Amino acid sequence: MKSPWDNMDDAKNIFLKKSKNNFFLPVNFSFSIKTMLILIFSIVVIWLLSGVYKVNEGEEAIVIRFGEYVRKAYPGLNYHLPHPLEKVIIERVKMSRQTEVGYSSGQSRRETNTNNSNYIGYSYRLNNRIINNQHLGESSTMLTGDENIVELNCNVRWHIKDLYSFVFNVAFPDETVKIVAESAIREVISETPIASILSNQKQEIADKIEKLIQQILNQYSIGIEIEKVQLLKAEPPSEVIDAYRDVQTSRADKEREINQAQAYRNDKIPEARGKAAKLIEEAKGYKQATVSKALGEAQKFNAILVEYKLNKEITKERLYLNTIETILQGSKKIIISDESKLLPHMGISLK
Repeated sequence: MKSPWDNMDDAKNIFLKKSKNNFFLPVNFSFSIKTMLILIFSIVVIWLLSGVYKVNEGEEAIVIRFGEYVRKAYPGLNYHLPHPLEKVIIERVKMSRQTEVGYSSGQSRRETNTNNSNYIGYSYRLNNRIINNQHLGESSTMLTGDENIVELNCNVRWHIKDLYSFVFNVAFPDETVKIVAESAIREVISETPIASILSNQKQEIADKIEKLIQQILNQYSIGIEIEKVQLLKAEPPSEVIDAYRDVQTSRADKEREINQAQAYRNDKIPEARGKAAKLIEEAKGYKQATVSKALGEAQKFNAILVEYKLNKEITKERLYLNTIETILQGSKKIIISDESKLLPHMGISLK
């Protein structure tokens, strides 16, 4: 009986011949044990060398062995056991990334609201919370603290702070930042009146949002640090924007009228105060002059009284002469002598 192993040499030769043809080897090439060992050694060396990798400046890497964290790698040449034993994940931890909430800066609000069907849905669990992106296209419309509606565009800049947490604690980091940012923005906007949102207080609101986003991300431990939050655009919905602008114009007119009235008040009040102060000073001067004059006359009268008590006739004569002098001072004077013989006719005596 013929053994099935009798034709092994023939089968081997046929296999080698086909292998030579498949690998484009010469027909006269023969596989020796030495050649096989060299080939296997070369493959092993190449496989081992495939574990050499470089981490650039500003990057960090973590090594995973069978899905478990092993170590962290820093800039420079590094080595890990080749695939499938170990795997390396390299991320640019110094790179600033940005996420937009609301309609994007290059996209109108209407485009945002009509393109919701283009979103790819996903859902995963993060710290006992289901994260999904089903509502991201409608995130521009928000309710303010005074129950008005505002549409805004917010830009969130962030970078990786802890690569381990970034890799193992979050599946979709960009979307997670977007959802957390939207939640924080809605909370802050719901406590802020629309006038503050549309005025020059945007930076204060952005600082509150940044602080709240970082607080939520720290609770989730996803290794992300927020750099800056910017409110790029905030305005009422397009359906009521004309009416709102009319209201804003009226408020501006009101403020202008108030400012003009304040300016007029600030101009007239100092002027009136100056006039009042001048009148008061003049009255004080008149009072002082009148009192001084009265005191002087009183002192003069007292002095005359003392002289009158000492010599009544002389004092009376002097007072009479002083009075006549005062009365006749500045009057025309006519001097008549006795030689004119006019006095007897007039009944006047020079005695």
